[in-house]
Amino acid sequence: MSYSPSGDAVALKHPAMRFRAVIAGWLVATAAAGLLYVAGLALGFASFDAWNAARSAKGIGIGTAIWIIVTWIAALFLGGMFAAWFDGRNDDTSGALHGVTVWGLSLTATALWLAMGLGHAMSGYPGDAHGPGPEGHGGPAMIPAVSVLDANISYQLTGGEHGNSSPIVTALLAGQDDVAAALMAADTGTGTEAAAASLQKLTPQIDAARSESKMAAEKTAHYLSLTLWIAFLSGFLSLLAAAVGGWLGAGQIHRVYHLRKYPARRLH
Repeated sequence: MSYSPSGDAVALKHPAMRFRAVIAGWLVATAAAGLLYVAGLALGFASFDAWNAARSAKGIGIGTAIWIIVTWIAALFLGGMFAAWFDGRNDDTSGALHGVTVWGLSLTATALWLAMGLGHAMSGYPGDAHGPGPEGHGGPAMIPAVSVLDANISYQLTGGEHGNSSPIVTALLAGQDDVAAALMAADTGTGTEAAAASLQKLTPQIDAARSESKMAAEKTAHYLSLTLWIAFLSGFLSLLAAAVGGWLGAGQIHRVYHLRKYPARRLH
């Protein structure tokens, strides 16, 4: 409640959020992001060199990270600006709020889409700690030393190539030699000492598999941390871009609609 200079009471009404403008701005942001992603894919494939795949992959990885950040900033800036234009009010604060709401809707939709995609991928590939193997059974991880160790233990178990070696390899990689020997003794029907002696002959391969597994785990953790930092930076900068886009869009309403004339509504 406020009072006019004449002393009359005047009710203050705060501007309401127009969600139709938010959804329209989100659609613009989504379309812009899709267009930029396609352009990024085109640039990535064009710069790939099959004769120098390792160097090309590194360059493409760095370029992808930068392009994702740029895409989010540009798309949410446009989304916030168009949301303010669709709102149609010359109110900087309202425009910034519409831009932030477009950012929140975009981030929520992306998170749900990623969660559904990851859930579908995980449900479609059964396997154990080593990953999916042939014929739907768990197999060794795609690490050369681990694959060699798995093949050797599988051969000792059955004299062939399809023994149930995954639990034994898992125990060895975890440093549980006693558990691995007990599992091998149970599978082969021999004593624990004989199984331990058989595994002792594979000590160089076991050490190599453990070393490569640790290196692979460290590399995975490094890339996962880098991915999360890129996601955080993209989200934070796109939040600022959406707010600035909405703020600028609301300040330019007079430029957007200055040539348009709308008929006045008749009051009944």
